[in-house]
Amino acid sequence: MNEADILNTAIHNLEKEIPLTWNWKTMNYNNYIGVDGELDIKINNLKIKMFVEVKRDVKNHQLFNIIDYNRKFQNFLLVAEKLYPKVKKELRENHINYLEGNGNVYINKDDIFLYIDTNKTAKNQKEKGNRAFTKTGLKVVFHFLLNPQLINQTQRDIADITKVALGNIPLIINGLLDNNFILKLNKNEYVINNYKELLNKWITEFKQTLKPTIFKQRFRFQNENQDWRTLQLNNEKTVWGGEPAGDIITNHLRPEKFTLYTNETTKDLMINYRLLPDNGGNIWVYERFWKTNFNNNTAPKELVYTDLMINDDKRSKETAKLIFDEYIQPNI
Repeated sequence: MNEADILNTAIHNLEKEIPLTWNWKTMNYNNYIGVDGELDIKINNLKIKMFVEVKRDVKNHQLFNIIDYNRKFQNFLLVAEKLYPKVKKELRENHINYLEGNGNVYINKDDIFLYIDTNKTAKNQKEKGNRAFTKTGLKVVFHFLLNPQLINQTQRDIADITKVALGNIPLIINGLLDNNFILKLNKNEYVINNYKELLNKWITEFKQTLKPTIFKQRFRFQNENQDWRTLQLNNEKTVWGGEPAGDIITNHLRPEKFTLYTNETTKDLMINYRLLPDNGGNIWVYERFWKTNFNNNTAPKELVYTDLMINDDKRSKETAKLIFDEYIQPNI
């Protein structure tokens, strides 16, 4: 279901509950201000103009972006095909208006107050056969996020750089095209359509699909008083992710959970960094799944941002926002 379908379905389902008239105007991209369009709603004699952002759904890690929209636009409305109860609760707590595809609605603006939360969500068919968001596809898409121009290299070059079998590359690109995450400009040139949207999709799928499969094991420091910053990591094989990486980049987060991405063996980790295997330890070790070497002791900032966003605690998300605003947004 594309954005137009989501909006039309949501409005028509709302009309079943509330008598209203409405008019939709898609945003002119020559004067693009950051949302999808304007929605004029009239209920009885009350009128309101709302600036609308349309989403398929909103995961918890995307709320910071929605809150930013709400700050930027006085009359902001989120329209989504589906919203989870926890997300809807947080939206209301942050005074963010929303409309679901099933007609559930929360609008509290001026003299209009609408709140419906009784309609059941229609079951959506899962995306089938989209190779862009399989374990292999996510590794390639991550390289596109790191370097958007990579998508315009030859498929053989992409396969060599990402260390993925050549036959997967056209399937992954077609999966991105099918979901409008990339656009084909001409026979040989592509462009990422909406970097932030693709990054958010990647975060969701990374958490559910890729991250569980690259988990190696948990450790603890042999010395419980170990200063983690003094460890001399072999940066070609091992780097910090998550909270320690966020602290290194921003100096804003005191790590409690430590994440390492590595190609070193368990024996190497034990000898080189004095780590001990411990199923209850506070060090989570994952396979290093990207191939580019950035010659520093943290994972790419896009991955650090991802780790912090899916941590689901306020301090991590604040740090993630600092990283996004300073290091990712300027390059979009």
